[in-house]
Amino acid sequence: MSVRPVDAALEGLRTMRRKPLPVLAWATFSLVMLPILGLAAKILLGEEGRAALAGRGSSADPREILDLVTHLGGVMVLLIALALVLGSVLQAAIIRAVIEPQNDRFAYLRLGKEELQLLVVSLITWAAALGVTVIPSGAVVLGTSLLSGAAAGWFATLGALAVIGLSLWVAVRLSLLGPHAFSHHHIDIREAWVQTHGQFFRLLGMYVLAIILSALVSLIGATLSSIVANVIGGGVESTNGDVVASHPRLILTLLANLLLAPVFLTLQTVILVAAPAKAFAHLNQDEIDAGLHD
Repeated sequence: MSVRPVDAALEGLRTMRRKPLPVLAWATFSLVMLPILGLAAKILLGEEGRAALAGRGSSADPREILDLVTHLGGVMVLLIALALVLGSVLQAAIIRAVIEPQNDRFAYLRLGKEELQLLVVSLITWAAALGVTVIPSGAVVLGTSLLSGAAAGWFATLGALAVIGLSLWVAVRLSLLGPHAFSHHHIDIREAWVQTHGQFFRLLGMYVLAIILSALVSLIGATLSSIVANVIGGGVESTNGDVVASHPRLILTLLANLLLAPVFLTLQTVILVAAPAKAFAHLNQDEIDAGLHD
């Protein structure tokens, strides 16, 4: 059996259509947990920690995140662990809805062995990301420093492309580790890697489509937030152009956006997590139907 890229990429949308109440529960979970995580970050980090975090921007570079963790110490480790636990709970619920749709107690939300395994998978994924970016990037920088002129430029360009290609290849080959661990109830990196053999371009196409769909959801969310802001927040500017921070409509606008953001973030997560879960089901459907993964 092989992965059907379009079918897998659309699984998130089908899940939203088939399971609207669980999806609503997941959005509510995010709506409750994200502010709690933000409050915990505000309390634990303090002013200095928040300043260091703001200075990093929104970069997802594993090396920058590692530097940030090193700078902030144990507090940041605790916050990242908490965020990963919350993410693992949501991921497990989505995977469960795809692979075990009949197991719908508590809207598929649990906190057990599968969630802890997905937490470990997240750590493995980050370690792999560091391994395939930091070491090769260091080699490229070293090689570039030893060369000069056009040769250095070509080496840097080709080296950067090689690092991107390696990162992409490893990411796709490891992309079914989460669903594999969830379904088999143990983490087996080698078996999950072997499972993607011969499926690279199908999985890559699936992820491209899923990312496009996720971007469209993000665009819809931004558009809706803008509409809400225009409808509710009309007339919140004073005559000199300053925003009146205490204006009731402004407060309602901010509140509406705070409510919408976790909802659309959840919908994006459903699309991006359901896709590899469905791809795993494509490759193992006979075993899943036979109950071998229960």
